Amino acid sequence: MKKYNKPIIIALICFVVVGIPMFIYDAFHGNFIRDYLMEKQVKEYLTGNGYTEEGILSIEAEYNMKFNTNRIKGTFAYVVFKDEPKEKYVYVQWRETGKVQQECSYYSEDTGAFEAKYTQTRKHMIKNCY
Repeated sequence: MKKYNKPIIIALICFVVVGIPMFIYDAFHGNFIRDYLMEKQVKEYLTGNGYTEEGILSIEAEYNMKFNTNRIKGTFAYVVFKDEPKEKYVYVQWRETGKVQQECSYYSEDTGAFEAKYTQTRKHMIKNCY
């Protein structure tokens, strides 16, 4: 075997052993960089729309393969506001424009299911949600 073939073979083996499992994990679970970027973009969206950082209790991004469509990115964010600590608002990002928008569905304790209609009892729900 020639000397220059050995590094190429080692690089290919490393790619197969490390790269392919990482690609498969990313496809099913997402990665922390996308989660961080989504959290940052949702925070910018909220502060740009009149919310203060003090009014936001938490923003947690998560990847879901079911949300990953040709219109919506698979990483979405749960936002909890300080004045409604039991409510989680879901924010998604459009694939084409990159704009962040609130999703309409929420879990209703009354029905025990997800609802997708506008209600005024949720203080931070907007009318033109996705």
